[in-house]
Amino acid sequence: MTVLRFGATIFVSATLLFACQPLIARMVVPLLGGAPAVWIVCSLCFQTLLLAGYGYAHLVGTRLPLKAQVALQLVLVASVFLVMPIAIDEAMVQRLLAGSPTLGLLLLLLRTIGLPFFVLSTTSPLIQRWFSELGEKDPYHLYAAANAGSMLALLGYPLLVEPVLPVRAQSRALHVGFALFTLLIVVCAATTLRRRDTVRVDATPAPPQVRVPESVRLLPPEAPSTAELWVERLGWLGLAFAPSSLLLGATEYVTADVASVPLLWVLPLALYLASFIVAFAKREVIRPTILSRTLAAVALLVATLFLTRIAKPAWFVLGAHLLLLFVASVVCHRALALRRPHVARLTEFYFLMSLGGVLGGAFNGLLAPFVFKDLFEYPIAIGLVCFGRAALERQPGTSLPPSFHRGAMLRDLPYGVGLGVVTFAIIKLAGDRNIVWIFGPPLLVALLWARRPFRYAIAIGSVLLAGMAHGGESGPTLFAQRSFFGSLKVTREREGRFQLLVIGRSMHGKQALDPEKAPVPLAYYHPLGPAGDVLGPLPSTDPLALHRDRPAQKVGVIGLGIGSLAAYARPGDEWTFFEINPAIVEIARHHFSFVEKASALSRVSIEIGDARLRLKHGDKERFDILVLDAFTSDAVPIHLVTREALGVYRRALRPGGVLLAHITNDHIRLQPVFAALAREAGMTIIERHDVSSKVEGKDASEWVLLSDSREFIVRVRSRNPEWKPLEAPPSQSVWTDDYANVLAVMRF
Repeated sequence: MTVLRFGATIFVSATLLFACQPLIARMVVPLLGGAPAVWIVCSLCFQTLLLAGYGYAHLVGTRLPLKAQVALQLVLVASVFLVMPIAIDEAMVQRLLAGSPTLGLLLLLLRTIGLPFFVLSTTSPLIQRWFSELGEKDPYHLYAAANAGSMLALLGYPLLVEPVLPVRAQSRALHVGFALFTLLIVVCAATTLRRRDTVRVDATPAPPQVRVPESVRLLPPEAPSTAELWVERLGWLGLAFAPSSLLLGATEYVTADVASVPLLWVLPLALYLASFIVAFAKREVIRPTILSRTLAAVALLVATLFLTRIAKPAWFVLGAHLLLLFVASVVCHRALALRRPHVARLTEFYFLMSLGGVLGGAFNGLLAPFVFKDLFEYPIAIGLVCFGRAALERQPGTSLPPSFHRGAMLRDLPYGVGLGVVTFAIIKLAGDRNIVWIFGPPLLVALLWARRPFRYAIAIGSVLLAGMAHGGESGPTLFAQRSFFGSLKVTREREGRFQLLVIGRSMHGKQALDPEKAPVPLAYYHPLGPAGDVLGPLPSTDPLALHRDRPAQKVGVIGLGIGSLAAYARPGDEWTFFEINPAIVEIARHHFSFVEKASALSRVSIEIGDARLRLKHGDKERFDILVLDAFTSDAVPIHLVTREALGVYRRALRPGGVLLAHITNDHIRLQPVFAALAREAGMTIIERHDVSSKVEGKDASEWVLLSDSREFIVRVRSRNPEWKPLEAPPSQSVWTDDYANVLAVMRF
């Protein structure tokens, strides 16, 4: 019965703890343009608060008598009700985010969710310590209750909570859950104080052991030397750092190309937490040799997909990255579990394990964006988790295999690094037109070294870094920058015909280097494509049609890119671009000429900030045409395709105005989503799927057009019959700021 009380308390606290994460992130994402970095910063903040909670539990549990621990914890729990239920004031958000988005977001999280999250994070280690006061020598198995609660919250949120409850109702439900948690804490405190006087933990040191099986390691060992203590602590830190960094790297890699939504936030985190359940189970679930070999194989698969830029089928690519995260986390966390100390050092162990996680999060969320121009932290993390194979195979108390001796490990270093250097040299000499043949042999060599964990880890990491460091298939890099909103590169095509903007792993516009062809928008914005049907003809190619076809118009564009659409601006027009990333504005003005040339013909302005907020608080009936052309890498921000977003767009459009939406992407079919929005709003909607042609510089694209004016729709279809009516499937729900079923429209 006692185990049930303590286990239930830890379970409920963990459930609430990990329900806080997607809830607060869901509230914040629409205010920051749907940037994937929102979840990365949120995760870093949560990891830091978790570390603070574990640090508090360690200090209180080791420095204060039990009665003082209980009294202080009850006061701390009661204080949380002063800041609940959780709510976000939009004015406060804009004030905090006015400077640095990262710092502002951290401050916002601390002011809203900081105290409840901190209190909940103290529960698991402190309750386990109280449980040990009752005579339990192995309270570590209660850690499984914490991870089970975490899993329930993370998987239940996108699948059960988000579809049913609006955000405000979710906040109230969290408030009720915290009341239940408070009651359970009181019960555990009373049980501990009532029974601790009759039971004591045996703290008598055990005799030295020649071999230390896992069950025996729970007995107090001989006092280690200071050097041995720090080696042990550094091992805990490293084994916690690597999977934490991998978690955030994989999450950013996935959400940048698919969507920044709770489902894709929590799925990697749920697998990460599930690895703790497997790793800290009382019985060995998977043999270490099998785990080690599986990690080597999956890491090689992900490295192949990463280097060859394979993006389809989505289910396979996504599954490979998530499988690597899970297997690597199990390997590292199992190695941690095998090295867990006696219960007397329980809170120290959890604190250092949490510190390693925070350092991994800080590396990805704070250091990497300033040090690296691209997502280099992800391949680095892949290499680091492969070192976990060595820690798993080198179990405490066992004799070392030959490959683990210091001399052998030092000899492995030049082999692994040398393979990366050779790979990089081949790329520079041969280019990357045949990337399978360039990366295939190095990856095969790394596989042959799989039985030597150190050499294999260095080799995989070196080859991945070599693959990222080269110019890429788009040609040499002319300019690179990375910010809160992602990584940007201006590159020149190898044939010397075009200059391109690459955001993340997706091309977001190109311009011809030939001065005569430079005024023509290319890629998805070509005059022969859907954009030309609605916004054309180009003033540079059809000057006689400037005033014959239509009067001057006011056009708003959400998303600047390289400014390709500005090529359609005519004398007398007023064009307003909305761009959340200031770096994009600088690139469009200094590396491409569309905006500059359009400014000579018409009035062109650029407003920096989130388009939804600017349109919401701007003038009504401001535009004749509003173009939605916003992406984060390959994904359209979800908060721009919801019922509330459409309401903002219609407010900004004049009667009879039109919304033209660019929805080209590899992973999500947005046609049904827009069709459902149009059906609910009573608007007419048509679509055009423009296939790529032999026209130089033109790319395939998908667009939809919504309007209250049937006359305008008929006029567009008369110009090009490829525009087709679009009907929403009966099962397609309307996306809102509270709910978006991304899974139902994914391209698998």
